[in-house]
Amino acid sequence: MAKFFRGDKRRREMDRKRRSEEKARRLQVRREMRARGLDPDAVDADGNPLPLREGGAGEGVPTEGEDAASDEEPGAK
Repeated sequence: MAKFFRGDKRRREMDRKRRSEEKARRLQVRREMRARGLDPDAVDADGNPLPLREGGAGEGVPTEGEDAASDEEPGAK
C-alpha cells in the first residue's frame, strides 16, 4: 500500500494550514484597520480610498437624462 502513496494527504494538510494562516493574517489586518478608525471595505491598508467597484448598487437603473426606452432595439415599437 505504501508504494501507491502520493503525498496527497500531506499536501492537503499544508494547503489547509496555509489557508488558515492567510485568513488569520487578513483578519488581523482588518482588525488593526478598524482600531485605527478605517473601514477596510472602503480603504486599503495605507488608508487610501479604494476605487469604486463596477456593477454596484443602482446600476442598470436609468438616471436623470437617460431614457428608460434606450435599452430597446430601434424600430421595436
